[in-house]
Amino acid sequence: MEGQAKDCIHAVEGQLLQGNPDYLFRGVSINSRTVSKGELFVCVKGERFDGHDFLADVISREAAGIILSDPNLLPDKGSQAIKNLFVIQVPDTLKALQDLASFQRKRFPFKVVAVTGTNGKSTTKEMIASILETKFTTLKTQGNLNNHIGLPLTLLKREPSQEVGVLEMGMSAAGEIKRLAEIAQPDIGIITNISEGHLVQLKSLKNIQSAKGELFDSLTKEGTAIVNADDPLVLELAQSLRAKTVTFGIDQPADVRASEIESKDNLGFRFKVKLFDKTLFVHLPYLGYCNIYNTLAALATGYSLGIQEDAMTRGLENYQRMSQRNELTQHNGIDLINDSYNANPRSMTEALKTLDNFKTQGRRIFVIGDMLELGDLSIPAHETLGEEISRSKANILIAVGKLASLSARRAQALAGEKIQVLELNEHQEAADYLIREAKGGDCVMFKGSRGAAMEKILQIFSANKN
Repeated sequence: MEGQAKDCIHAVEGQLLQGNPDYLFRGVSINSRTVSKGELFVCVKGERFDGHDFLADVISREAAGIILSDPNLLPDKGSQAIKNLFVIQVPDTLKALQDLASFQRKRFPFKVVAVTGTNGKSTTKEMIASILETKFTTLKTQGNLNNHIGLPLTLLKREPSQEVGVLEMGMSAAGEIKRLAEIAQPDIGIITNISEGHLVQLKSLKNIQSAKGELFDSLTKEGTAIVNADDPLVLELAQSLRAKTVTFGIDQPADVRASEIESKDNLGFRFKVKLFDKTLFVHLPYLGYCNIYNTLAALATGYSLGIQEDAMTRGLENYQRMSQRNELTQHNGIDLINDSYNANPRSMTEALKTLDNFKTQGRRIFVIGDMLELGDLSIPAHETLGEEISRSKANILIAVGKLASLSARRAQALAGEKIQVLELNEHQEAADYLIREAKGGDCVMFKGSRGAAMEKILQIFSANKN
C-alpha cells in the first residue's frame, strides 16, 4: 500500500499528532527489524510483543510514519529524526491495522476469494491461485498468514494492478471469521469441510460449524458460496444463503463433480470432472484422496470467475504442492510421506487411507504424534484413531507423545501381533528406531499436530540413515 498520512487518518479515524497530512508512505510494517525507509509502522501489541517498545529502531530506519496508541512512548521527541515523520494516535492499533487493510481492499476494483475449513485450506487456496493466475493478476495469502494480523498484512501488500485476491481465513474461536470477512469483504467464499478442531474453545462440532459458517453469512446476494456437497455440515450452512451457490463433490450430485477416479499407483489420481455442462479430464500428480476435493473447489471457483476449461487445466498443472502435506520423497530406497503439517481426527483418517493405498514392496510404518486442541474429545479421538489403525494395513505403529500413546495402546489391544507397536517419548527415539530398522521398500508416513513437530523425526532420520 502507498498513500498519504491523510489516507490513514481517514481509514483508521485517528488523530494526527505531528507531521503534514500530505506526507507520503509506501508499504506498511509491524516488524521493527524489517521496516524499510519510507514505510508506515503500526505499533501492534501481541501476546509476546508490543510495537511501542521498538520505536527507536523504527525511527532510526527512517520510517515515514507511525500509528500508535500511547504517544508517551515516543523516544527523543525533540530529535530531528522524529520531526521528519508523521504520527497518528488511535485507541487500538490492531483495529487500525485491520481498518487500514479494509480501506486498501476498497480503493480499486478487486475481487476477493476467501477460503476456510477444518482441512485443506492452504492447498485449496494455492490451487485456486494457480487457476486464477492464468487470467488475472493475483494476490494470495503467503504461507499461513491467515489470522487477524496476517490477513490484513496480506491485503496491505495489494498493488493497484492486482485484480483478484485469494485469502485464507483461519480461526480458533467464534467471531474470528466474521471479523476477517468484515475486513476482506469476500465476493466468493469456500468452506472446504467441517470436522473436529479447535475444540478447546469451541467445545462442539455444532459450534465449529457455526464459526466456519460466518464466512457464508458474510456474502451478499451478489456473492457466491462454493459448497462441499459431500459434507453434510457445509451443505446445511448453504440452505438459507443470500448468495448464489456452486456445489462440488464426488459422492453426491453436484455442479462440479468428479467421477471415474483412478489411483495411478503412487503417482496420484486421474479423474473426470463434470463442470456444469462441460467435461474436464484431470491428472492430479499428488498423494491424498482429499486433494480431489480441493481440486474440485478450485475448479468451482475458477468457473465462477469466468476461467475457461483449458486455462483451469493449465492452472492446475502449474500448482506447486505445499510442503509437509502428503510430501513424498525417497531416501535409500525408503518411501517417506511427510504429512506432518497438522492433524485432527479427519485428517488422520485420510492419512491412514493414503498409507493403506500406497503401493509398497516392504512394510507400512505409521509414525504419529499427538492431535492437539481437541478439548474433551481428545481421549476418545485418540482411542478411535487406534481402532482405525488396528483395521489398517499398517505393519508398524510408532507413537510419540502421551496422547498418541492412547492410540497405540488401543491399536495393540485390538490388532495383537498383527501390528508392531512402539510407544516413545522423544523425536530422537523414533528416529533412532527408523535408522536401525527401516529398509529399502518400506513406506514411512509422518503425521501429527503442528505442536507435535513430527517433521523433526524425518529430518533426523534423513540426516543419519546411510
